[in-house]
Amino acid sequence: MPPSHRVEDADGRRPAAPRLIERIRAAGIRVTGPRRAIARVLEEAGDHLDVEEITRRAQKIDPSIHRATVYRTLGLFKGLGLVDELDLLHLRGERHFYEIRESATHAHVICTHCGKILEIGGETIAAFEQAISEETGFRVESMRFEIGGYCPDCPAPPRRS
Repeated sequence: MPPSHRVEDADGRRPAAPRLIERIRAAGIRVTGPRRAIARVLEEAGDHLDVEEITRRAQKIDPSIHRATVYRTLGLFKGLGLVDELDLLHLRGERHFYEIRESATHAHVICTHCGKILEIGGETIAAFEQAISEETGFRVESMRFEIGGYCPDCPAPPRRS
């Protein structure tokens, strides 16, 4: 079954995305029409989107937007630390997906059967970050990882002996 890429937080809700346009302006970057459209697509996304889907949705807002513009804009947003690029365990091949970076540390827990994605942050990640710092002496500035398994709604395959 193909992954649905539906995104929820651990409480079953999609967290509200921060206003990307204000963050772009705060970085001193001019907000053009295509950048505004792509930011809107990312803000309104209820799932992780690949370049093709971002382009398709952005073209509904501004038909003059080309895929090359989407790639350049995503590269700019990534370089500013506003957007993350994810492979989501490559469950959908080599495609890459994008989301607004809401915090420097969070994890994606992905059901390898149905594709449901939960985003985990808060105390669980903070405790892990603290343990990493204590064990290694590193001052962690950002942390991103993906965990694959089976969600409670999907049957796990039988264990091999």
